[in-house]
Amino acid sequence: MIEKTIIFIRRDFVEEKEKSVICWPLIGLLLLLCFISCLGIKSATPLITKGNPSGYWIKQLMFYGISFILMFIVYKVSNDRIYSSMWIIYGILMVLLVGLAIDHFAFTRFGIHIVPLAKWAGGATSWYNLKVFDLQPSEFMKIIMVVVMADTVDKHNNRYLVHNIHNDCLLIGKLLAISLPPCILVYLQNDAGVTMIMLASVVFVIFMSGIQAGWFIIGGIVVAIILGIGVYLFLYQHDIFASLMGGDHKLNRFYGWVDPEGTYNDQGFQLFNAMLSYGTAGLWGHGMGTAIINLPEAQTDFIFAVIALGFGFVGGGFTIAVVCVLDALLIRIGFKSKNNRDKYLTAGIFGLLIFQQVWNIGMVLGLFPITGITLPFLSYGGSSLLSYMIAMGIFLDMERQTRILEGKKRY
Repeated sequence: MIEKTIIFIRRDFVEEKEKSVICWPLIGLLLLLCFISCLGIKSATPLITKGNPSGYWIKQLMFYGISFILMFIVYKVSNDRIYSSMWIIYGILMVLLVGLAIDHFAFTRFGIHIVPLAKWAGGATSWYNLKVFDLQPSEFMKIIMVVVMADTVDKHNNRYLVHNIHNDCLLIGKLLAISLPPCILVYLQNDAGVTMIMLASVVFVIFMSGIQAGWFIIGGIVVAIILGIGVYLFLYQHDIFASLMGGDHKLNRFYGWVDPEGTYNDQGFQLFNAMLSYGTAGLWGHGMGTAIINLPEAQTDFIFAVIALGFGFVGGGFTIAVVCVLDALLIRIGFKSKNNRDKYLTAGIFGLLIFQQVWNIGMVLGLFPITGITLPFLSYGGSSLLSYMIAMGIFLDMERQTRILEGKKRY
């Protein structure tokens, strides 16, 4: 009797202790990314040509402060409550995306804004100007979309224990019904970058869903056929290729990628200058705040080029190492969870992050076309940072729940 009482007391003590435990490695990595981000944006000050250049890094620090508060709110609210309200959030974001898509159509066709607060910039209508900061609903939608898909996969697999063609088709249909409407709306805002990011999360969630391997073979064949057709049209049917690219804005970026030096005075200006910036930086870089070459969108799309320019191979390599450690830690937290829903969510969030990271750094290196995809946690911007910190709050609670379950098993 006494031994059982002691066990119950120890179990309650462990449970209360685990509830208050925070994953400090994750917090430490986020603080380190905050430092790198603010340092990089401050170093980009001489290259920024709009707004108040010297204040961008201070605004980013403020965004980080607000984001950490939001992350801890999500952590305290708990994941179960987030899942219970996910459809409400999804619906609100869909309404906001519809408004931006309508406004973009009206502005490009008739030159007028018909949706209050909608903002057009850089060829896209992706923001609501809230005076304090610009809200980009698509950044939040990419996170909530992963939450909804993870919950859908979990419920589907709990209902259909055996995977066959019928069940797999049903699951894929559900996921497409969730993901395609927001992806289409974001694309109609002329934001191909975020559209690709969202589609990447869909692929990763489907990959983790447990569907039969044959679907991935079919998917690979379809992708190979599409790429083959694209190359053929580019080489032999240029007019058709141009129309499929969706206008001169996207087509110019493609040409700037294919031949940055030959199109330096036009489409290739950004990429070629980025390549020159880190190409001359050497091991330690030119120093903080160096402006030896013009680099448009230095604080956003080309923040990695700024870091490499100022701090060289060492600075760029260290940044990539921190990003990789963060990814590895999130995978560890997610796949250590006892809940399959957490695993599906981890796959989706990892898909978002890894796609953005690889594409952003790849486009700076000239491996991919420039599409306006930013570098998570490092590029300047409030919406992207806030959205990902919501995801980090989910991971904090995921780690806490795992530790509570492990504590119960020990006693």
